[in-house]
Amino acid sequence: MPITGSSSYLPVTDTMIAHWNALNALPPPPPPGSATLVLDGNRTVTTLSGLRASLATARTDVEVKLNTFEFNRADAEIKRTALLGRVDQLVANVRSFWGNTPFPALLPNRPSDTTPMGDLEKALDDLADIWSRMNIGTPPAGITVPLLLATEPTAAVPSPPSYSQSSFTTDIAALKTVHTSQKTSEVPLANSRATRNSLQDQIRPILVDYRAAVPGKLPPNHPLLDTIPRYSPLPGSTPEPATLSGTWNAGAGKAFLDATPSPSASVVTYQLRYVPGPTYNAEDENIVGNIATGSPLHFETLAGLATPGVTASFRLYAITAEGNERASDTVSITRPV
Repeated sequence: MPITGSSSYLPVTDTMIAHWNALNALPPPPPPGSATLVLDGNRTVTTLSGLRASLATARTDVEVKLNTFEFNRADAEIKRTALLGRVDQLVANVRSFWGNTPFPALLPNRPSDTTPMGDLEKALDDLADIWSRMNIGTPPAGITVPLLLATEPTAAVPSPPSYSQSSFTTDIAALKTVHTSQKTSEVPLANSRATRNSLQDQIRPILVDYRAAVPGKLPPNHPLLDTIPRYSPLPGSTPEPATLSGTWNAGAGKAFLDATPSPSASVVTYQLRYVPGPTYNAEDENIVGNIATGSPLHFETLAGLATPGVTASFRLYAITAEGNERASDTVSITRPV
């Protein structure tokens, strides 16, 4: 498997380390040879193993911080949706029963699912202020203040209390807190990505130099010459993509993903990868699993979906024997709350 992206660095490095160790274990050649291969700059298999360990830690750190960011995003989305429902309820009440007062003219434009954080918070604050003013003003005939909004009963709470202006204010504050957490989680995520990328940049030249150095260390036709791991795909055509679909299976408590195989005969295996969140960044992807051609392309996974309300995005890669690959379209799955 060659390096085709961030997710392939660890498996490629593992195969290179295994090959390097096998080379070092051979009986030493005649002088001036040595028992171990050392690259320029005193880079050894120990050097590569240390970088590999650091990269594994960095990749885990990126995923943890990305999960934190995605949890905050999902939490904000849940709170936003609930508040927008109350906004619609409040606006309908104002327009229907307070028409002969100044309040309808004060209503801000309704925020939407895509309204930026700052604009959303301002609109919500304006509505909370309007509601507060309504509560202390003179209401229209037949209207009682403080204004209370109806709440949907549930099996657990068949007679819920009405929704008040103070509840609205509390919910706005909670949304602002999550927005702050979402913004502040961006910086450590960016730092973790930078650390990961730096380690990858240190590993790649070692892989290149090792592959170039081995033929000078071994006699012609030695078996290890045929098994030097590759760091880039062999020449060959890019396969056609598979077609991926998926959904959350409530009964199994997992995401189910199925695919129609690639029509390309050169494909030998399929690899499912994912990133937390609704936006697919290939540099953040992680491997879920592999399935050889000829087997049913069905996956069941909780990857990226450990918490209710979060979203994970998946792609299925069709891979040829030469290491060339092609991704399917992205499938995003949200775990219900």
